[in-house]
Parts: sequence; C-alpha cells; structure tokens
Amino acid sequence: MKAITIKQPWASLIVHGIKDIENRSWACPKKYLGERVLIHAGADKCGGWFLSNDQSISLIRSKSVLCNTLFNDLPFGSIIGSVEIVDCVRNHPSVWAEKGVYNWVLANPALFKNPIPAKGRLSFWEYDVALKED
Repeated sequence: MKAITIKQPWASLIVHGIKDIENRSWACPKKYLGERVLIHAGADKCGGWFLSNDQSISLIRSKSVLCNTLFNDLPFGSIIGSVEIVDCVRNHPSVWAEKGVYNWVLANPALFKNPIPAKGRLSFWEYDVALKED
C-alpha cells in the first residue's frame, strides 16, 4: 500500500479528521486521486504547534484529544493511519490550505489504534508489511 510521510503535528491532525488539506509544492499524481494512502508521521521533532488563529479555532472546535496533547507526546517515525486523497487543487477555501501551492483534498481519515514503527521516505513510497489494526 502507498504511504506518504508528513511532519507532525500535521500527520496527527489529518488522521484525527481535523486537517482536511495536505499542502505540497507538487501536484498529486492523478493515479492517487480517489485512493487511500497510509499516513506516516515523520521522525523529525523540529517544529511544534504553530497554528494560525483559524487553525487553532478549528482544532478547539473539533474537541479532539489533540487539544490537550503536547507536541513531544505525538507519535513520530510511525504509520499512524490512512486517508483518501479525493482532489488536488489550488486556493482551496479550507483554513488548512496554503496559497501558491497544491492543496490535496483529504477525506475519510482513519486513525490506527497503535502506531506502526516505520522509516519514512520522500514522495509516495510502498509499505509492504501486512497491516494489523486491532
């Protein structure tokens, strides 16, 4: 199954159903539109919770457990869920969409009960190990 590595906290926000857009400098290949892909949370712990006001409001309104989660308590270096990529546009109205880049529209997120340790890669990559969702 195809996977894509995304930095935290964005990866967790996606699989928790809060962030509905992934921003990239390149268009999502058409063959992946309508497909479910695994979300791998990168191992890099640089960054933190740097959200715009609108993004912070979106997170708070979600009432997700992420509202009370510290950055260092997020899963890193693991496959944490999956999502469908349903479209690729520019200038999407979502609070998560950045201007001037491609906005991959995401739907139907699934959070895995247990993160699956894995090494990430650039672009799309193949995860060949059988998935075990308890």
